[in-house]
Amino acid sequence: MSDLLTLERSALGVYKLTIRRPEVRNALNEEAFHQLIDACHEVAADDAARVLVLTGEGRAFSAGGDFESLQKMLDGDRAYAVNELENAGAGVLALARLEVPTVAALNGDAFGGGAAVALSTDYRVMSDSARLGFVFSRLGISGADTGASWWLSRIVGPSRALEILTFGKVFDSSEALEAGLVTEVAPAESFEKSVSALVERLAALAPLAVRGNKRALLGLDDRTLEEHLNLEAQIQADCIRSADFREGLDAFQNKRPAEFKGK
Repeated sequence: MSDLLTLERSALGVYKLTIRRPEVRNALNEEAFHQLIDACHEVAADDAARVLVLTGEGRAFSAGGDFESLQKMLDGDRAYAVNELENAGAGVLALARLEVPTVAALNGDAFGGGAAVALSTDYRVMSDSARLGFVFSRLGISGADTGASWWLSRIVGPSRALEILTFGKVFDSSEALEAGLVTEVAPAESFEKSVSALVERLAALAPLAVRGNKRALLGLDDRTLEEHLNLEAQIQADCIRSADFREGLDAFQNKRPAEFKGK
């Protein structure tokens, strides 16, 4: 991978994906989304992966769409714009479909497409000095972008989502927490410590069980109750027959912390 995004892996299977374009507040262009897709594929191929953390270098998480890329779409034909936007959507889809837990570490402002990418993760820790802004309308474009309308409608409901996108709402950290857009708000001075605490909790859980939870919830609206119950039976059977379940039972009965291996 080039230096637009960097992917690091700890010995415990925790991945950290960092957007490294601080000179443009980590704005996202075509290559950045290609690298996001590649990084997600790498994590998905690692059976020992535990968590993926997505963050930005410097003072911002991501300012959203890169202005040079937006200018190219303005100057080009419609087919070019659709292709570029579909590429961004593929990046969001790759992130959302990961079976390992994903965490957005909102170290700074996340605007537009950057805010939408953050919402596509499972957990979001936000610095109390950061803002979350859905500012598409201020540029004269729709909030139907990078999954923003999808995630907002599911988190706050369709009516509230329409209001946020129409008026370009910017949330401070307390407002974002109250609206359910983030999981946790952390003081800027201890932000990294708060992110690490959540990641450590997630990494300590039984990987098969955690992945099973995400498998069950992904695509939920596309299944009937019967289909969903059958899927649950398959997921749970794999968990019950695992060494992790044996370890969990033994740890519970002997009143000790469990050490899950993902097998």
